[in-house]
Amino acid sequence: MPTRSFSTWLKLLATLGVSIAFLYLFLRDLDLSAVLDSITEANYELVPLGLLLFTLSVIVRALRWQVLYSPGAPRVVMLLPTLLITIAGNNLLPLRGGELLRAQILLNRAGVSRMRTFGVALIERFLDMFVLGLFVVIGRFIVDIGIAFLGTGLLIAAGAAAGMVAARFVTQGLPGRIASIAWLPLPDRWRVQLRFWGEWIIDGFSVLRSLSLFLQAVLWTAASWALEFAMYWVIAQAFQIDESFLTLAFVGASANLALSIPSSQGGVGPFQWVAKEALLKFGVATNTAAAYALALHVLLVVPVTLAGVIVFWMLVPARRSLLARRADE
Repeated sequence: MPTRSFSTWLKLLATLGVSIAFLYLFLRDLDLSAVLDSITEANYELVPLGLLLFTLSVIVRALRWQVLYSPGAPRVVMLLPTLLITIAGNNLLPLRGGELLRAQILLNRAGVSRMRTFGVALIERFLDMFVLGLFVVIGRFIVDIGIAFLGTGLLIAAGAAAGMVAARFVTQGLPGRIASIAWLPLPDRWRVQLRFWGEWIIDGFSVLRSLSLFLQAVLWTAASWALEFAMYWVIAQAFQIDESFLTLAFVGASANLALSIPSSQGGVGPFQWVAKEALLKFGVATNTAAAYALALHVLLVVPVTLAGVIVFWMLVPARRSLLARRADE
């Protein structure tokens, strides 16, 4: 137990260090008074429209969950509050703890196995990475974004596609087949684990067995990100950033891909720095880009986190036991 606790603290310190490093990169060339001026002079009458678009994006994600959990998916009225709790948990708990809350809540309320939820979460991540990677690549046709952005976009999109192909093989019972090959020099405990993981997590990959369900999942993924990027565009107008929707989609995709970098809760640091650097590619002033990145991240994190905490408090009676399980894991 002490070793496990030490490992957890080491991971937390590492993620905190990453966030501090990116915050330094974000702040080092800024005129903070000019950034503050940009924030105070923004047109906040556009914020409600931006939050409405983000709300619609979250609802679409709940609809995607219903497809990903098919067949036998819980109803959207159950999935939507669970999604809010998951987002809040990921923003507040270290190491994406919201995913563990999701698994436990759906097990308690809908009888969905944890392994199925973890499989769904993996496919969900692959779909997001694939779509975001494509949006970054699209930026290449707008402006010379540089080899770092282009290469990262291509690598992530290709990696996500490869991950889904590998998951498709898992749905065909590949882990169990490997475990059954007698001549492979595998310890017995590895064979048992392969069969176990193959049997349980395969349910989370069920969307890959149906072309119709898979296409629905891709369309819902694209729609959810399009709505979120529309929010980014609206908030950009509030900061007098006169760029196209595709430009802001590239900025948003780049910033969200940066959240894949292990960092502290909410992706503080990587999101702001990458969003600012992406905007600089389009000639946006440094301090204006920084003000926009800060405000956008607050609007993306704070309202939905508050909503998730309220839903958690109202709908989950065994709050303490859930949090205790999260602490133990």
